[in-house]
Amino acid sequence: MYQGVKPSTDLTERLRRLFKPQPRILDQLTKHPDLGWFLQFHSNGFVRQAALQRLAASPVSPFEFSAIVYRLNDWVGNVRNAALNYAKQAFPTTEPDIVAESAVFLLPQSRILKRWDRDGQHQLENAIYRPEVLMQLKERFLTIRAGRVGHTLQELLQRSDFDHHLEELAQDATLPRVRAVAIDALLMRRAKWFIGYRHEWTDKVHGLKRRTAEFGMRHIERTVDFHALLQNAAQDKSAHVRKVAGDVLIVTRGEATAEMDQIAQLLASDRNPSVRSRADFYLRRRATEG
Repeated sequence: MYQGVKPSTDLTERLRRLFKPQPRILDQLTKHPDLGWFLQFHSNGFVRQAALQRLAASPVSPFEFSAIVYRLNDWVGNVRNAALNYAKQAFPTTEPDIVAESAVFLLPQSRILKRWDRDGQHQLENAIYRPEVLMQLKERFLTIRAGRVGHTLQELLQRSDFDHHLEELAQDATLPRVRAVAIDALLMRRAKWFIGYRHEWTDKVHGLKRRTAEFGMRHIERTVDFHALLQNAAQDKSAHVRKVAGDVLIVTRGEATAEMDQIAQLLASDRNPSVRSRADFYLRRRATEG
């Protein structure tokens, strides 16, 4: 055995003393708790933990709110616990507009955070699904003109809390992608959101696979005027929304009506080839299936 090797418990204590934050850092945090917003990004886990433990006020910007969510996913367990304790106290009192602006970014990101536990996820969900926050999100979805917010809306529809806003979005949202998601959910009577990818064998002999997207789904209870909404979708100025109308025709052709056939005839002369192909498929199947 090599000389000078000490027991592992002694080594652990020496490492703890080495990496433990210096008293001057803790003193500064005690005097100025708001330094915690900066020091929670420190490379030392002890410092990050101490920074979170000394925060007193709720987040006052989307950046601060999002930073806490990322600390809920910290690679150090004690830091995650400190972030969780802070979130329980601060998230319920964070201003709705701050949470709503953060949610546009955080909802799609939340599925790639792997280290946080269910308690941390629960704190974020409780903050986002507050009624006043959902109202703020609805206003953002109505007026926003750019960005991949369709994915955010799909993530939000994992729970039914937002369902009663879908009709307004289907009619009045500025961004075509938002209208498309809302119309698809209402006409198909189900919410759909992206989960991830899985690999399917296409040829096991030669080891060939393909990557396939996986989606979660939930039934939607909202009742709408199906034909009126489908007609509006078929006449929408965006081809993206008109494609949704074509997809709905194909999926629901087993319950086809004369109104649906008329809408299909309208789409069959659409200027967009993808829309026309959907309508042609529907009409051919209607002719053969009766």
